Amino acid sequence: MTTTGITKQETMRLRWAYFGYFAVLAMIMPYLAVFLDALNFTSREIGELIAIATMLRIVGPPAWAMYCDLKGKRLPAIRLGVFVTLGLFLALSQVTSFAGVALIMALISLFWSAILPQLEAVTLNTLGQEQHKYSGIRASGSLGFIVVAVVAAWLIDWGGKTSFPLLAAALMLPLAISVVRLREQVQEPQQAKTGPTSKIMHNILKRQFLAFMAANILLQLSFAPFYAFFALYLTQLGYAPFTIGTILALGVVAEVVMFIVASKLLVRFRSSRVLAVCLGLTALRWWLVADLAMVWWVLALSQLLHAFSFALQHSAAMKFLHRHFPKSQQGRGQAIYISVAWGGGAAIGAWVSGITWQEGAGASFTYTLAAVAALIGMFCAFGIAREKAEQ
Repeated sequence: MTTTGITKQETMRLRWAYFGYFAVLAMIMPYLAVFLDALNFTSREIGELIAIATMLRIVGPPAWAMYCDLKGKRLPAIRLGVFVTLGLFLALSQVTSFAGVALIMALISLFWSAILPQLEAVTLNTLGQEQHKYSGIRASGSLGFIVVAVVAAWLIDWGGKTSFPLLAAALMLPLAISVVRLREQVQEPQQAKTGPTSKIMHNILKRQFLAFMAANILLQLSFAPFYAFFALYLTQLGYAPFTIGTILALGVVAEVVMFIVASKLLVRFRSSRVLAVCLGLTALRWWLVADLAMVWWVLALSQLLHAFSFALQHSAAMKFLHRHFPKSQQGRGQAIYISVAWGGGAAIGAWVSGITWQEGAGASFTYTLAAVAALIGMFCAFGIAREKAEQ
C-alpha cells in the first residue's frame, strides 16, 4: 500500500466501514431518547444521561488516539471499539435503573469513541495525495444512515421502544464484519521524542485552530436538542413513525448530494467562509424547527439544510484538520476535534436541553437557543485566518 494512491478494493473496504458505522448511528442518534423515555425517565434525566455518556467522548478519543499514535496502528482500537460496544448494547437491554443505564451508556460512549476518529485517520492516510476522494467514501456512511433511518422507526414501532438495544446490537454485526476486513498503512510508532507535546501544543494554540474549535463547539451544542429529542418532538407533533424515519432520511439524502459536490466547493472557497455559511444556515434550520416544525414542508426544508449543517461543514473541517496537523499528529488532531467539539459541545448542549425541554413544553425555546448558538458560531468561523497551506 502506498501513500500516493488507493486501489478499488481499498476504497470499497473503507466505504463498507463507513456504511456500517453510520447505519448503527442511524439507530442510536434518533431513538436513544425514545428508549429512555420508554423507561419512564423525565426529560431532565434523559438530558443528564445523554450528557454523562457524551462526556466520555471528551476523554475517550484523545486516549485512544495517543495509544494508536504511539503504537503506529489504529485498526486494533477500531475493532475493539466495535466488538465491546456490541456486547454493551446487549447488556443495556437488561438494565432499567438510572445508575445502571448511566454506567452502560458511558461505557458504550467510551468504546464507540474509538471508532470514528481512527477510521477517519486511516482513511485520510490511505488516500495519500487523493484527498479529493474522501467525500465520496464518506458518502457511503450517509447511505448507511438513510437505509436504517427509513426502517428503524418501523422496527421500533414493531418491536416496541424497549427493543432499541437489541436492534442496535444486531446492526453492529455488519459493522464488525467490515472492520475485520479493513487494512491500514504500516506506520512507525511515535516513540517519545524531545518536545512532541510542545509541537502539537503549538498547533493547538494557534489562533486559527482556537477559532475553528469555538465555532464547532457551538455547532455541536446547537445540535444537542436534535440528537436528544428530535424523534420525540416529531412524535409529540403527531407525525407517524414512518414519516419520522422519512424526515430523518431526507436530511441524509441532502447530505449525500453535498458530499458529492463538497470537494469542488472546498477547492474554490476558503474554509473559514464555508464554515461560516454552514453555521449561518444551521441557525436558520433550528429557527424553522423551533417555530414551524408542525408544517411538514417547512420541516422538510429544514432537513435539507443538513447538507450544510453537517456534510459541507464536516468536509471543510476535515480539510482544515488534515492541513493544520502533520501526519504524525493526525490521530490526536482528529481526537481533539471529536472530543472537545463533538464531546464537550454536545455534552453541554444535552444537559441544557434536558433542563429547558420540560417534557416537550419547552421545545420551541430549546431550538431557539440552538439557533442562537449556531449564529454565534458563525462569527467565530470568520475568525479562522487564512493560512498559506490551506489555500
